[in-house]
Amino acid sequence: MDAPGSAYQPQMLLVHLPNKTVVEGRLLFFNAHYRIALLEVFSDSPLQPANLGSSTKFGEKVFALARDDESSLSVRRGTVLWHEPPECLKYMYCLSLSCEVARGGTGGPVIDQHGDVVGMAFRCLPNPDILPVSILRTCIRMWTEFSRIARPDLGIELRAFELLDVSHQEEIELEHNVTDGFIVSVVYDGSTAARLGISQGDMIVSYNGRSDFILHKFEDFLLSIGWGLLASVGSSWNVDLELEVYNPVKRTTRSITYPLEFSDASERNSNTSIVRNKLTNLWNFRSFYFHEVLWEKRFRQAK
Repeated sequence: MDAPGSAYQPQMLLVHLPNKTVVEGRLLFFNAHYRIALLEVFSDSPLQPANLGSSTKFGEKVFALARDDESSLSVRRGTVLWHEPPECLKYMYCLSLSCEVARGGTGGPVIDQHGDVVGMAFRCLPNPDILPVSILRTCIRMWTEFSRIARPDLGIELRAFELLDVSHQEEIELEHNVTDGFIVSVVYDGSTAARLGISQGDMIVSYNGRSDFILHKFEDFLLSIGWGLLASVGSSWNVDLELEVYNPVKRTTRSITYPLEFSDASERNSNTSIVRNKLTNLWNFRSFYFHEVLWEKRFRQAK
């Protein structure tokens, strides 16, 4: 694998289109953190781009689209669930979907009732993940403009207070008088957070004066910091995050100036077989398309 930011030879891939034709595609980058790939497709016929909408909301009715090995389209209807993904804390910025995603659906779009793309689906158990479209859009724009993605790496994993069960929320409110925030669930050894004395169970009750404690919106905020750095010519990469952290053991709140470390998540892979495995069923987000007639027919059936 090439070092981040180094020159590389784009990998040529074969892309199956909805009209059963196969065209050449070129891998621009694969992002391991967000599990997305950006491809460039070469086609003589026009491709219908998708309309990227706004990120979905809890309780919203959505449709997960997928294509099988024969490029046939399938649709599953579900609801965005009001709970956190249970399996992997590193993907806490994802939302959960109530319905199954069809085989081949990983990397497929999740659309709202207007047909706008609101996220990307990942087939997993017990509920599929949805990567919000706001994160996808920012990653695409970052790569298009800067050929890299800069995201702060906090060295911790977080849970949202509002997604805890009601009894647990009430217990915390009554005992600690804390009504919202991010709960620190993991602190990685050797991280900045560990050096600053942040511990598992602590609660972040404010960040840069903000109190929006929805995890995917916090991820948007972190990406916006990286965007600002890339857009500022000659800017220093020394950026601090101002946190208010509550310690439930000591029952104290302290202000912490948290120096951010950035990871360049724009990964390039010179091993074609690995790239092909990672790209299986991932959708092309530079020419993100639907076969309009077939999609409309199946969408009406799903409704």
